[in-house]
Amino acid sequence: MAASVDPKTKTTYATTDWNHYQQGRPPYPPSLTDIILNYHRRHQQSDNGPGQPGWDRLVDIGAGSGVASTNFMPSFKTIHISDPSPSNLDQARSFLTDYARRHDLDPVLEYSQSTGEEAHTHIVPSNQYADLAICATAAHFIDPDGLAASIARLLRPGGTLAVFSYWMPAFPGRSQRFADTFTNAFDKVVVRALVAKELAATTTAKAGAGEEAAAVDVSRTRLGDVVRRRMTGQGVLDSLPVPEEWFADPVRVYINAPREIPLTSVFRKIFASALPGSGPGREGGEEERHGPGGGRIGGIPRLSERDEIVRYETGSHPEADGWEFEADKKWLATFFDTIRPPGVESDEAREAYAHWESVFDEECPSGRVRINWPAYLVLASRK
Repeated sequence: MAASVDPKTKTTYATTDWNHYQQGRPPYPPSLTDIILNYHRRHQQSDNGPGQPGWDRLVDIGAGSGVASTNFMPSFKTIHISDPSPSNLDQARSFLTDYARRHDLDPVLEYSQSTGEEAHTHIVPSNQYADLAICATAAHFIDPDGLAASIARLLRPGGTLAVFSYWMPAFPGRSQRFADTFTNAFDKVVVRALVAKELAATTTAKAGAGEEAAAVDVSRTRLGDVVRRRMTGQGVLDSLPVPEEWFADPVRVYINAPREIPLTSVFRKIFASALPGSGPGREGGEEERHGPGGGRIGGIPRLSERDEIVRYETGSHPEADGWEFEADKKWLATFFDTIRPPGVESDEAREAYAHWESVFDEECPSGRVRINWPAYLVLASRK
């Protein structure tokens, strides 16, 4: 089951088979949960325990099936799942109820249908403020300023913002040819299919609205917004602001993260025209990343001088445990399948993937390869 867009809500991954999705994505390891809970604990009056002050309610924004919230289920009394898709909420109800039963947990499970920018509207009116708000590999689908504002409004003072995501993997011990072949396959199988689907959808929408036919600038579509947020700065969450008026003690964690966001070159080739910036960045920080002809594919980083920057590497720091593991060729095909849109195939894509399989077989005679994932986390405490 490929990535999908709900025709009514217009949200990505809105009709996804989340069981299939989880089979092709890296799990969130306990080390990530520990970083978040340890940060949260330092800002509370009591140790963790469901129902204790500071440990009552967790809100998962853009939750999908709610899988990210399961790591925190033993620590909080109430788990509130927020997602814009009715289909996702239905799957979350089934998945989380079953998960709690199988792990002998008894949280209060709540659900609300909302975009990330409006998640607070289902929390604040009932005065049920959150102690921890998470957003797991979904922030790139949400306006960064809107997400920060919504989280600020739904957190109680002392509550924790925790936004995290991962990006494209590296392959330790493999050749540059191996990495280049993977990048080429990702470009032909996934990225170009996403672009084709987005251009077709935008053209259809314009025609339906009675607008004159004209060439569509992909950089100014929904996909363009996602790419701009992902390709900002040195990490895929650098487009997210942590406004000083609302938050204290901001920390940005980079795990296995290279100094340039992986696959920048792929998006640079496609997103050549200028994208709007995303606001003020850290003084002296990285300039916008440019495409051909001076076009920008990333906004201006939203880091500030007060942000604490932390870097961890798997194999060197326990905080990075769990972000490197072995997988087979079939698993990587499933990973591609969780991103590419359905119904978009091409001979070029099939040839690129066949070449990737050939190189995989040549360099990995055991049928398995080591995968190292870069991951990113933003933490802050509500004033």
